[in-house]
Amino acid sequence: MLRISTFLIFLLFSMAGFAQSGSKVAHVIKGRVIDALGNQAVSYTNIGLEGTLFGTASDTEGNFELKVPEEMVSKNIYFSAVGYQNRQFPVSELFGKEFNVIKLVAQTYDVGDVEVEAQNLVLIRILRMASENIRYNYGDGPFNLHFSYSKETVINDTTNLLATADVLVYDKNGYSHPSPLDAFRMRKYQVTKEGSGYSFSSNLLKIDEMLDLDWVRSASCALNPALLRDYRLALQGQPTIEGKEYWVVSFKQILPTLEGSGDYYATAFEGTITVRKEDYSVYNITAKVKSPKNNRQDRSLAISDTNTDVLENVSYEFSVDYRDLLINQINLNKSYAYKGQNYTENTAMKLTRAHANNLVELDSRDYFPGE
Repeated sequence: MLRISTFLIFLLFSMAGFAQSGSKVAHVIKGRVIDALGNQAVSYTNIGLEGTLFGTASDTEGNFELKVPEEMVSKNIYFSAVGYQNRQFPVSELFGKEFNVIKLVAQTYDVGDVEVEAQNLVLIRILRMASENIRYNYGDGPFNLHFSYSKETVINDTTNLLATADVLVYDKNGYSHPSPLDAFRMRKYQVTKEGSGYSFSSNLLKIDEMLDLDWVRSASCALNPALLRDYRLALQGQPTIEGKEYWVVSFKQILPTLEGSGDYYATAFEGTITVRKEDYSVYNITAKVKSPKNNRQDRSLAISDTNTDVLENVSYEFSVDYRDLLINQINLNKSYAYKGQNYTENTAMKLTRAHANNLVELDSRDYFPGE
């Protein structure tokens, strides 16, 4: 039997006992996974309901317990371990037994390939669970978010421009329906210059671009389960932050796509996502992007062949932090060339207040200055 890497053992053990919240439990399946020939325990077996994100892992002695939601009793349950052939059964087949013994048959692999593939599957599962649990880990709408906005622009290392504003966001659904379309339709905002009563143009401040970096709200890019196999994943660390344990998962898209990076012309795209082990909530997202050009309006938009009013040699880094069920801060640092001059922009949106009472309901986005 192949030796399971320390990396895989730790991750699978940390994932053991996971059960999706918000569903009525119909039955609890208990049992032990063992080697079919030697009857030894198969530790850290990946166990789940086929076609869903519900799952757990066996412990060091091969023992497991899985809570099955009422609406999933017709599913199959699968057992998958490195070095063994997969097995699956109808969930109902295991209901009638107080304790189930699952025997797995050993399978020969190339050790290096198995470990890389197994690690990638575990990391995919972590990010899928993070995506699936957004609606449970973050606040429902409607609510208002108040941000302090600032953008410092340096031109040719000499000219400094500073823009500050207050940004009020109205989110009708909150994180209960994470998707790009829902985020666009249900998030409206108002931008007001600090100390006065008139609006800025978001064409200049690019509020949309900043809010689009909230991948948790849109379940997009590396938090889109459909795209996870497009990324090269690796475990960067397992830190303890404020008494809680986390995974730091790095991602890299070798051939960046618009759907995967959010940038129409990206040629390089990589970053990290920090996920809390306890509930799969996202703590932080960071990314680096390079692009030969960007549309001035938004990095996600294409540029016509005749349009020369573009940003060139674009590179940027961003980070997004989450606290207390909501987005907390967005930082975007970008450099580019525009009409023969070199620009550096440091933009930040920091949450100053959030509330679900006494709401200011908005029905539009502040795209243009003035009323």
